[in-house]
Amino acid sequence: METSHLTDVKLTLQADLIFLPLATSFVEQSARAFGLGEPEALGLTLAAEEIFAYLCRAAAPGSEVQMHCTGRRYYVEQGFLFEVRNFNMRVFNLTASVPTCEPAETDETGLLIASRMVDGFRFIQKDKNLHLILTKEKTYPSFFDLPVPEARPLNEFSVRPPDSEELKMFVNLVNEHHLAQTIPMSFNFPGKVVDMVACGDFFVEIAADRAGHIGGGLIWHWDGIRLVEFYGPYLFNQPLESGMAQSLIESCIGAIARTHAVGMINRNPTRELPTEYFDPLGSLTFRQRGGGALDMMAYYRHLDEDPGLLVWAHPSINVFVADEYQRLVFAREIRLVRDQGESTSPWSVISAELDRGSSRVTLHPIWLGNDSEKVLEAYVETLQKEEILNIFFQMDLGRPWHCHFTPALLGCGFKPRLLLPYAGKGDLVIFQHEPGESS
Repeated sequence: METSHLTDVKLTLQADLIFLPLATSFVEQSARAFGLGEPEALGLTLAAEEIFAYLCRAAAPGSEVQMHCTGRRYYVEQGFLFEVRNFNMRVFNLTASVPTCEPAETDETGLLIASRMVDGFRFIQKDKNLHLILTKEKTYPSFFDLPVPEARPLNEFSVRPPDSEELKMFVNLVNEHHLAQTIPMSFNFPGKVVDMVACGDFFVEIAADRAGHIGGGLIWHWDGIRLVEFYGPYLFNQPLESGMAQSLIESCIGAIARTHAVGMINRNPTRELPTEYFDPLGSLTFRQRGGGALDMMAYYRHLDEDPGLLVWAHPSINVFVADEYQRLVFAREIRLVRDQGESTSPWSVISAELDRGSSRVTLHPIWLGNDSEKVLEAYVETLQKEEILNIFFQMDLGRPWHCHFTPALLGCGFKPRLLLPYAGKGDLVIFQHEPGESS
């Protein structure tokens, strides 16, 4: 076992059940060392136990499993690197179930249990090896547990980073004064936001007077390696003519301009956004409980000359993609993907980023298989039964295998709605499910 900067530990074991106690001890002790509480550490350990045991039964004799545990302030990742051999990843779908008949299905039950005990996962193909990464987050109290200070118009203000207590107060004010659709999901937990800022995953600036009263603020983070996504600006009972929104935007632009970012984007702006600083990209529709819908425009600003990209697209949405690039004047070379009879995995895997507060979910492709439409149909059916009104799917045009999901998406009632430059390995296309549109 080796340690790297006190945030990453590694262990390589032979895929043999005799080493199961060592594997589980490694995960539990690492998770605790990286700050997970007892319930979270136990959940990650039990998930790792099921996965290691499954690998021991499925791996070729003499195979090794490389395990690594990485700690961040607000979550821990547990990884497994192993040689691919009949690893049935389909049970990682939220909609999966396993009948209890055959011994192989019993093995799959362990994987199903593991997938439900963590907060996220992803698969990465590495030559002949498969890399499975589990994510488990710390538990934080919600913003409902803390009082919200009264917000009054400020006579004067300056823009600066907040300290940790001001940051928690800012999170509470954001939730008190703004629509859920404009707020990051992590803002349900002020302590989590403090940890996200401390480890550099979020950046926050507030507008406050000399006495420390907060009138507004703005949040930004890296979305990929060339794009910055920001939220806000959030104002709290401040007149629009105060210039606070403009000051927050200019401060953010000034900070980002000193980096390698090509552009900045706001997918879910507040009504206070000074739109004269940005170009409109397109909109998504947010259906609301009790009826009604809200169209929300996304905005983009170039910070440097567009260097251009090579992107991929399925022929069935080539017109949409080409028209958007022409309208937005982005330099792109579009290459079309085609199914030419090559073999694919029997299973597709999709992850779901669910925000019940705003009744929305974003589906992310994890693995492509020949059952993609069946898996998508199951997700739509399950989410609609749970009364999730807004279902989105995020496709990265820089990853050609993502584009092979397109026929299944169109068949299940999804339509391409929004193109986001540089938001992934390439550009992203956001599909939205339209009720009653499935074929």
